[in-house]
Amino acid sequence: MSNKPARLAVLGFLITAVVLGAYSQTGEDLFQKALRLERNEGKMIEAIELYKAILKQYPGNRELAAEAQFHVGLCYEQLGNQEAQNAYQTVVRDYGEQKEVVAKARDRLSKLARPSEKPEEPEGIRIRQVLKKPYTDFLGEVSSDGRFHAYVYWGNGDLAVRDLASGKDRILTHEAGAATGFAMNPSFSRNGKKIAYSWWNANHTYDLLVVDVDDPSPRRLYRHEGEHVYPGEWLSEDGLIIFRHNYAAGTIQICLLNMTSGAIRVLKTFEKIFPNVACSPDGKYIAMDYADTENGKRDISLLAMDGSGEVPLVEHPAADRLFGWVPGRKELLFISDRTGTWDLWAITVDGGRPSGEPKRIYNDIGLVDPMGFTQNGDFYFGFNRRNFYAYVAPFNAQTGELQEKSGRTLSGSIMGAQWSPDGRYLAYIKMNERTPSPLQLTIQDLKTGEERQAAENLRMSMSLCWSPDGNSILATGVARDKIRTEGRPRGGILTVDVKTGQTTEVLNLSDYKDKFNPPDDDAYPISDVRWSSDGKSIFYLFFTDRLVKRDLSTGEEKVLYRHTRFERSVMDRSPDGKTLLFAVRSPEDKKSHLYTMTVEGDDIKELYTSPSGGIAMGLWSPDGKYAYFTEYKDGTTLWRVPAEGGVPQEVWHSKDRAEVYGFHPDGKQLALSIYEMEMEIRVIENLAQELEKVYKLSRRAE
Repeated sequence: MSNKPARLAVLGFLITAVVLGAYSQTGEDLFQKALRLERNEGKMIEAIELYKAILKQYPGNRELAAEAQFHVGLCYEQLGNQEAQNAYQTVVRDYGEQKEVVAKARDRLSKLARPSEKPEEPEGIRIRQVLKKPYTDFLGEVSSDGRFHAYVYWGNGDLAVRDLASGKDRILTHEAGAATGFAMNPSFSRNGKKIAYSWWNANHTYDLLVVDVDDPSPRRLYRHEGEHVYPGEWLSEDGLIIFRHNYAAGTIQICLLNMTSGAIRVLKTFEKIFPNVACSPDGKYIAMDYADTENGKRDISLLAMDGSGEVPLVEHPAADRLFGWVPGRKELLFISDRTGTWDLWAITVDGGRPSGEPKRIYNDIGLVDPMGFTQNGDFYFGFNRRNFYAYVAPFNAQTGELQEKSGRTLSGSIMGAQWSPDGRYLAYIKMNERTPSPLQLTIQDLKTGEERQAAENLRMSMSLCWSPDGNSILATGVARDKIRTEGRPRGGILTVDVKTGQTTEVLNLSDYKDKFNPPDDDAYPISDVRWSSDGKSIFYLFFTDRLVKRDLSTGEEKVLYRHTRFERSVMDRSPDGKTLLFAVRSPEDKKSHLYTMTVEGDDIKELYTSPSGGIAMGLWSPDGKYAYFTEYKDGTTLWRVPAEGGVPQEVWHSKDRAEVYGFHPDGKQLALSIYEMEMEIRVIENLAQELEKVYKLSRRAE
């Protein structure tokens, strides 16, 4: 089973909000929300996070805190986690005056201490948390014996494995780097002894390699200029299902690669949309889910390896996503949102044909990613949580003091917040993976609190900037129906009418197809757009190597500055409209340099050289006296330096990764987001037993 390329096709937008708006709710509000997650929705991990938030924020409310601590234990118990006992013991030890809840905790401890009796019927599905930690990778795969997790170590981009029992990591490759590329999409062989993976190169080509886990000497399996190739699933120890993505042709092919001879057989060709695949245990069939459009409404079909044809397995108006075959059984698992939640379903496949109707196995498992079956039938899955907890925080322009937790919390996972010129409105990008546009341009009236979406035809919108008159917003974006044309990201720069939400194209990337090379890092080609002070021109970083000024009436472009690498997200125009702030990464000293220059490209001055090697964001103060910038080292540090040059001053530091977006026009507030990303791996146990019980009951009913 594999859905790694599909994750790449949607840029990995796996966004799940856990504790949104926690600082703006009462303790009782949070407790009731946590109870709903625990009792009604079965979302134990999310409930635990809320209960812990109550313990942190309301330690003085002893009755509420004791109940929250007790329910932490109940949630852990549901997850089959040994932390349940510690949670109950904490209630008994720390909340002795809360007699009623202490009695309940003692009762649970008593029951946990008793030896469990073997049930007459199968226990049913049990979902257990295996790993939860800050992470910056797609999920990877788990080996068939359940011992190892293969992933990409994003400290530098090498392939690595983690021992899930001991937690120890081992790096398998040692070639990653900015110039040499990095690993992606690891896939274990059926016996767990080898890993196939992709290797990204700076020339937009992905190599396909394989490595022995115990003797890591990478061997190249396939390479073709201009193609991205990804491992799908191992059909046998010698046969590998792969995906070939040809950018020029705009096609995706499922192929069978013989790893000994190098022979490739094309099984099916798609346009635009990556399928997920799963090989049957006998190697005779490939199950696939795919759709003709990007609306997520996928169906599942079965492709015979002998070329005898394709048979539909699951056809439904809802979205269906493939998981894989249960070892030793005829059932194929998938998730579907046909009931309003993402539930786990199974369908029996016999002789290459569906047998009977699909049966729901588990309710509300969530929109998660498969990570592999073990030989005993346990199934691993996981998800990444990416959240931007946004604040409008008080700021003292004289002292530089920033109080991020004393300000107003914005509801949702938000980034890129920018104030309107009059300070009444805030425009930002709101992230929601369940919508056709996962990065949605949103405008909030700060006076009334009303929030509305704009430019709903865009799947992605970034780099926001209000026009000087406040009537429109400049952004980079890609329309939903044009995510990929001829294999390359499309779209460009556009303006959004604030009142109507309608978009007007300013620059289309297709016009530059034969003029410039795309960025070496496959990033979106345009970033950091800004208006001129009179609204007649715009500035932007284009293809990472030039800063451009464009006349909106004539379309004439002027390159103001060239460099081999600009720091993205570091470009801003001064309040008086005369000066630009930007940063470049020097190939000689490997450090970032912060510069200013006039809006015509003259009088270039260096303000600062980053000793840590990277400037993350840059912006002007509203009075134009300071240039502010951030660095990521041991968290996030916000600095400011006088516009005319001088000694930088540290303004604020956070242990978390933070993104600072912009000042309110009055200079007394600052918009920022604290960025959190966390990966979680869970395992479904007793799956085969539960399937046997479900189908046994079904036969009785018939």
